[in-house]
Amino acid sequence: MTWADRLLRLAVGDPQREVVEQLGIMHRRAADQAERLAAAAAQAPTAGAESDLRALAAERSEVAAGLARALKERVAVAADVVASRSALNGATQNHWARLVAALEACREARAQLARTSPHLLELDPSLADLIAALDRSHYAESVVLRTLIARADPQALN
Repeated sequence: MTWADRLLRLAVGDPQREVVEQLGIMHRRAADQAERLAAAAAQAPTAGAESDLRALAAERSEVAAGLARALKERVAVAADVVASRSALNGATQNHWARLVAALEACREARAQLARTSPHLLELDPSLADLIAALDRSHYAESVVLRTLIARADPQALN
């Protein structure tokens, strides 16, 4: 590293640190969502909802593992970055409320991804495939959650 590179890092900041920070946030959200979905599956009232939620939890765990690998490639330890919180976070009244909380978390994660991905891709273009897969995963998860919410809606006519 030349003195000009060091000076630029001091002036602008370390782009690698910013990439690791954003990946850490994404990893934490994915791990929290996996826990939330697994907890909702354990409390699901029907076998169909349980299997759908378990599949979503497994997929979210795979996404979290992919983000952990990306963090390790960038010399971050994923265990240090992840500070998991409660999976149920107060939305335990009923199945429908748990699904809505999971959908809101999914929407927040997708919005955060949309806000940060252009800058992340500027800093590290090798993340393009991972970010695209993460966006597809968020979309698929939201479709399944909306379907489950529609089925569990307490106001729906049978």
